[in-house]
Amino acid sequence: MRVNKSLNIKRLEPSRLLKAVELADRVFKPKDGSMGTNFPVLFSKKNAHNILVIEEGNKIVSMVGMYYAYAQIFTSRIKVVFIGAVCTDEKYRGKGYATALTYEAAQIALKNDVTLMMIHGDNDIYRNFGAVDAGTYFTIEIKPMQKLHSHKLKIATDSDIKKMAIWHSKEPVRFIRTFANFKIFHKVGHTWDNHVKTFIGDQAYITVVERSDTYNCIEFAGEPNEVAMLIQNFANEHGKLTVHLNLGNKDCISRLLMEVPQRRQFYGTMRVLDKFKFLDQLKDYLDESISGTDKGMLKVKLSNFDDSDFTKIVFGSTEGSPQFTHEIFPIPLPDYHGMDYI
Repeated sequence: MRVNKSLNIKRLEPSRLLKAVELADRVFKPKDGSMGTNFPVLFSKKNAHNILVIEEGNKIVSMVGMYYAYAQIFTSRIKVVFIGAVCTDEKYRGKGYATALTYEAAQIALKNDVTLMMIHGDNDIYRNFGAVDAGTYFTIEIKPMQKLHSHKLKIATDSDIKKMAIWHSKEPVRFIRTFANFKIFHKVGHTWDNHVKTFIGDQAYITVVERSDTYNCIEFAGEPNEVAMLIQNFANEHGKLTVHLNLGNKDCISRLLMEVPQRRQFYGTMRVLDKFKFLDQLKDYLDESISGTDKGMLKVKLSNFDDSDFTKIVFGSTEGSPQFTHEIFPIPLPDYHGMDYI
């Protein structure tokens, strides 16, 4: 697809941050608060230069929000860029601004050694860019079991954040968070355009959001038996709970709760930006999984696929993927539609 290279794409100046928030609020119309307060890590002075904008007449008319993170996949770390708050003022749509910003974001990300772009959205802009529905995720439905005795749930407070951060840091598949960001995410307590509540036990926590009259457990960490107990206690107290799982925690939690996990799609799109750099970042995981000879052959075989098909093969996709036989795929990937959501 051709992108208008004559557009004057800029990095947002920190002094213009409120103007960017105003545009996001006009487009997304958050039902409470504002985009700035709901997503303070994205809309921060520290991250402002990672927000790309197009201006007309000194007015911000289109933007793409970028936020860098690392995905921990067992022994490997993949550098990721989250794409969110993509919007264009209604009067300036149809000019290809969002498309140009998305392509520019990818080029900047590549220069920063990012190998995976995860996008909150699924539309023609992202599909034409090569982003696909990928990632292997699951849900289980937990119903109340009133005959079982359950302990009253305790809501986590600021004094609990330190141990919650420690539990989270021990999860084998997760997004790396600084303690400062962990504190911000849980203080703001906002995802999926709704407020969340975190419940804590002696050795674990669960985070729950209500959306469309449905409760969803979008994050948990800590001792697995206690995670399962907290989940069941919540269902007993509040009603049916949908628990969201990835390939890294699916088997343990679903087995403890005695539920068969159901496959679900990724709520957005993603694309591996550079498959060879991606495999380099995945090196430790591959070294533990296959021999050096097999790894060399694997790279040769994967080089025949474009970035979109490569993304589907490596992470799996509900859309199906090209035929490719290798026992290590799909690999697990944390779901950024949890507390890391932007």
